[in-house]
Amino acid sequence: MRWQETLRREGFLDLGEFIIELVYIDCPCEPIPPTLAIYDKKDDEWYRVEEAPNVQNYREAVEWAIEVLERIRDGENVRLVGLDGPAPPKVMKRLSLALQKLTE
Repeated sequence: MRWQETLRREGFLDLGEFIIELVYIDCPCEPIPPTLAIYDKKDDEWYRVEEAPNVQNYREAVEWAIEVLERIRDGENVRLVGLDGPAPPKVMKRLSLALQKLTE
């Protein structure tokens, strides 16, 4: 099964060094943007993608998450932030390499 289908069905990916989770809350009262949370197992640190997409449902949230992960995989500048600020370049590089392994 392709990683995109796993993310659609399960809402998360385990890449070995990283766990990636799509957090989507379907609130009828007011829209809450989805969040892409990334746990770095090696450094025991949580990060989140600092983007607030305008999506209307889970399907659109998953498509946004896939697009963000593909951008990270391709080395584009996607801002990840943790409690101590932006993710270090070494973490971004490791994450990019882990995502590249999914498509090999």
